[in-house]
Amino acid sequence: MSGGRKKLALLLSLLLVLSAALPAFARAGEGAVPEGYELIAENSRFNLYLRKSTLAVIAESKESGKRLYSTVQNPEEMKDNATWKGFYQSGIVMEYLDGVKSLPVQADFINTKNEVDLTLTGDGYAAKVRYPDLGIGYEVTLKMDERGFSVSIPKDSITEEMPDTYTVASFYVYPFMGYSYLGQDEGYMIIPDGQGAMIELKDNEERFSSPFDRAVYGTNIGVESSVYSDWSVDAEQVLLPAFGMVHVEDRLAVLGFIENGDAAARIMAYPNGVRMKFDWVCAKYLYRLVYSQPTGPNSSTISMRTEHARDIDIQQQFFLEDGERASYAGLACALRDYMTEKGYFGEADPTVFDIAVDFLGAETENDVLGKKSVPMTTFAEAGEILQDLAGKGVSGISVTYRGWQEGGLSGALPTDAYAPAGSLGGSGALEKLMEEARKLNDRLSLEADFLHLNTQTHPLLFYSSFKMITSQTWSRPTFGKVYDTMYCLTPSKTLEIGRNTVNQMASHRVPGVSFTGIPSLMSDFYESDHYQDSTVMMAGYETLVKEAAEKMEVTLNKANCYLWRHAAALKEMPVAGSDYAYVRRDIPFLAITVSGKLPYYTEYANFQANTNRYFLHLVEQGTRPAFLLTMEDPIKLQNTNSNDVYSSRYELYRDLIPRWYEELSALHEKLGAAQITDHVFQGDLVRVTWSNGIKVYLNFGSRTAEMDGVTLDGAAYKVVTEP
Repeated sequence: MSGGRKKLALLLSLLLVLSAALPAFARAGEGAVPEGYELIAENSRFNLYLRKSTLAVIAESKESGKRLYSTVQNPEEMKDNATWKGFYQSGIVMEYLDGVKSLPVQADFINTKNEVDLTLTGDGYAAKVRYPDLGIGYEVTLKMDERGFSVSIPKDSITEEMPDTYTVASFYVYPFMGYSYLGQDEGYMIIPDGQGAMIELKDNEERFSSPFDRAVYGTNIGVESSVYSDWSVDAEQVLLPAFGMVHVEDRLAVLGFIENGDAAARIMAYPNGVRMKFDWVCAKYLYRLVYSQPTGPNSSTISMRTEHARDIDIQQQFFLEDGERASYAGLACALRDYMTEKGYFGEADPTVFDIAVDFLGAETENDVLGKKSVPMTTFAEAGEILQDLAGKGVSGISVTYRGWQEGGLSGALPTDAYAPAGSLGGSGALEKLMEEARKLNDRLSLEADFLHLNTQTHPLLFYSSFKMITSQTWSRPTFGKVYDTMYCLTPSKTLEIGRNTVNQMASHRVPGVSFTGIPSLMSDFYESDHYQDSTVMMAGYETLVKEAAEKMEVTLNKANCYLWRHAAALKEMPVAGSDYAYVRRDIPFLAITVSGKLPYYTEYANFQANTNRYFLHLVEQGTRPAFLLTMEDPIKLQNTNSNDVYSSRYELYRDLIPRWYEELSALHEKLGAAQITDHVFQGDLVRVTWSNGIKVYLNFGSRTAEMDGVTLDGAAYKVVTEP
């Protein structure tokens, strides 16, 4: 045998040995349903099988026979430890606290003695689960419908027989649903980062060491400590609690959506190589926490357990899709339909195109005798700008006035009264502006921040400042030139001040209020000598927004989705993501979900590094641009807390705004009330399909390219209307 043949034979032998050593995972549609599973429910597209002993499920497409598994089918071939094996073989995983030990302990159906009393219901199951050695029990219900299935764990069903020792810490609900192993499947995970992002299912060769792990609705400032600097950029916030897994080759997809329990949830995605060789994405619901309680000024602490569990009933939806709808676009459309049915979008009219213009009124700077106002756009000047834009054909503008009150943008925190700044023209000038805006068909709102607190201008409100669960007052540096520290108000004080101020605005016939601050905060806190969980904050904030919406038009800045039903529009929404290393690309999941349902304005156009790319995203997502404008040059802000505003002078945008308005309004006139039904990319090329048959092709690259026979120049788009 020649030397070359010997090498080839040796290589083939080695490949056979390696392939035999690889775990032989049950792939979608291979062979019979694994032993131990039985059919418990079905809809027109999927069968659902259950393993009673572990509550594991399999979703099988009736059309293709392909399957999505919720647990690993051959754990004996894996080298993971017993804890991980228990985790990925259990449908529901509970964690519990043993006293005040800082790390929770896992309770699963493999390693922990358990009792399961299960009843099949025809459309799913109802199970009573108990861990006798822990004295902990709970009830879980699964119901299948035409969309997929839902899983619920009511808080009232949780029992703790030894609460001085063992208490529930958290739950995972089918955390491995649709998982993949080490690049064996073509597809991706969907994470709620910014607009949305995909993590490709491929062998990462252990390059990544940390998962995506974000609290739903943002950092819990009452619990988590953050390190602030004047140069760091925060990761994008989770505004919509949805996550998913798409198997492209098998044409199967699953989307998880947190309908209840969102105030206490985290969304986690593990690319393979992070802890294990699996790709999986899930929600974790935190009921109790262990935290370090300071005992005095010498920095000593003791471990404490939150005095009660968060008041949440877990309700998680799983949307199942196969065939052509098994994609991020198909899942977003399914979620949009569901949210529409459940009333998440209210009654806002998204069909009339407009742009958003935010005016910065006044700021404050230090002076020899104290503080002085820095007027950037008076009420009269704002009227002049609106008149000028109207003359250029820009009408129906969504106008928000920021820094309109005495003290300006940074000094007047919180917004605790209707007090138009004298340096901007006072009450008379603001009333005249409101009348001018009405005649121009522009919709004017005054920005209101009922959350943040400047104790230098409102010292008495310090006693109503937000406290962390340790009872310490929360604060953060502003890195500003005038006011160096920012605080927050308690939810009860926010509600009180917000109600009073909104009533004052209504009595002065203010047509709209633009909420900032509270739409993007969710936290546990300490008030009235007790730990208060985040559901209390959620209820208070929703009450305030709902009551305001009954009096005037409400817009919300960076709003968490539980508030969307009360909004006439959403503002300052992300256009992209946080650029995590393991993300393949951003996807417009948010925009698809909202399309045709709510007016949706993105972050300020004048602060984008690449305005051409930003404009293409507006076209791609069917969203609307927003501008922050001042009459004065922003150089006057260099000694204020708004010294990060570097490009806002109207003179720079008086030609750009009409040009963008004309082009985008022509596009929206064609789209009308349509919704996005599909979104496909091919390298730098994108095709967006709308429900009225219109297709929009975009080229985010710099070179001419072709998609579906449509040729596109670099950084260009084309609208194709089907005959």
